[in-house]
Amino acid sequence: MPKPPQTTSRSTADHHRRRRLIALAAGAVVAFGSVAIVAVSVGSAGAWDPQQLEQGATAEKPKMELEAQARAAAAVMAERKEEVKAENAAIDQVIQQSGIVSQAGPENKEVALTFDDGPSSFTGGILDTLKKYHASATFFTLGNQIDSFPLPMQRAVAEGHAVGNHTWDHQDLTRLGPKDISGEMADQSSAVTGKGLPAPKLFRPPYGAVNDQVVAEARRAGMLTVLWSVDTNDYKLPSPEAMAADVIANVQPGAIVLMHDGGGDRTTTSAALPMMIKGLRKAGYKMVTVPQLLLDNPPAVDQNGVSRTPVA
Repeated sequence: MPKPPQTTSRSTADHHRRRRLIALAAGAVVAFGSVAIVAVSVGSAGAWDPQQLEQGATAEKPKMELEAQARAAAAVMAERKEEVKAENAAIDQVIQQSGIVSQAGPENKEVALTFDDGPSSFTGGILDTLKKYHASATFFTLGNQIDSFPLPMQRAVAEGHAVGNHTWDHQDLTRLGPKDISGEMADQSSAVTGKGLPAPKLFRPPYGAVNDQVVAEARRAGMLTVLWSVDTNDYKLPSPEAMAADVIANVQPGAIVLMHDGGGDRTTTSAALPMMIKGLRKAGYKMVTVPQLLLDNPPAVDQNGVSRTPVA
């Protein structure tokens, strides 16, 4: 995995408050209902290119379409109220026992497809593919991208996917202090709730860079740190066929698969996804969100060889 770029620590709480106020003011829309929802974040492996992401930005959809999609998202979550309650309980259990997960248990032949660094101009096409093949996924989103691409996140929730926290602007949190770590998480959550969606329950640290402090801050925010067990290395632009074949060959029940829908050109990921879904389904796998995966397949306390002390 390439070394994350150097970052500059922003140590003042005032700076974070200003960022949050700007994000909320720019992205404020009517919140459609007070429905509880599970949301998830996605972590990045490899280089993240904000310039490419900015160049790929498109104009926000008309307000009426955005509001209609938000209403659809609220309606879906209202219908799934009991399911969401059970999923949240499963997430909270893992937060208490370890605070971090990279693979769920083997009870059921299920796998969680996850996408980091969006939303972007590629997210809509990925949602089209998931819908076509009746597959669920989890999107770990960046707070500073949500205003540019609010509709994909509304649509993702409306179509039953999970949306989570991948920080505000993709910094290596292991190089920041507690207040800045907390600010990165809080800013992203504010951007999500500013679009009428519930605050994330799942968090993925950029680059997968994690330490005890990062996990502790996520816990304080009520979020589970989610890593992965299968890395597609899609940022290295393998052929779509090779990428799909590698995932199909390496998944196990309870696997969490890392992909990206933002941060650069995701043409390869978009092309590989249909082949991946068909191959996994042929092998007997069901593609579910991370919350459902944790509910159906409770994970072991020991993750990546590190057993963390449960929260008191």
